[in-house]
Amino acid sequence: MQLVLEKYQVADFLQKNDFEEGFIYELLNGTIVKRSAPNPLHQIISGKLFELLSQYIKKEKLGMVIYAPVDVILDDENLVIPDLVFVRESRKHIITEKGIEGTPDLVVEILSPSTARYDRGEKMKLYRKHQISEYWIIEPKMQVLEIYVYQNDDYDLVEYAMEKGLVKSKILQNLQLNVEDIFKM
Repeated sequence: MQLVLEKYQVADFLQKNDFEEGFIYELLNGTIVKRSAPNPLHQIISGKLFELLSQYIKKEKLGMVIYAPVDVILDDENLVIPDLVFVRESRKHIITEKGIEGTPDLVVEILSPSTARYDRGEKMKLYRKHQISEYWIIEPKMQVLEIYVYQNDDYDLVEYAMEKGLVKSKILQNLQLNVEDIFKM
């Protein structure tokens, strides 16, 4: 006997009202993925990174950074909720009442035990397919920040820092971040 999982379209997914509270739900290639709410360390890192990015983006008038939860609707079968999302000023029209409808310029995922395999696997493939210009992966326990840039139909790891050091963003006009500012308590 073959097991067939029900596939959903974003429109149907958004109409569902039987989701269990305290969890986050995403739609990856038509399949509903349930994950636990983030832990405090995750949220502290997310908050610090949001503050740093937000200050720089506002100062330079580059666009808008938004923190989770916000729906990012990539296509009819994919609705993701990255931890942070950046949309350039010239593309702010993709930010709507429904969420972000289209491809953001940068997404950030902060790994947790329940999300790491999706963030490095299925979601990374999805972000590559939709040609998201920059993808940041943060590993809280090891205090690692990785920056991937989309070029030549793939992601290249262009910046890596563990515990300390500077990383640079290409999409944010060469923003330099000291990773210690993100991880220090």
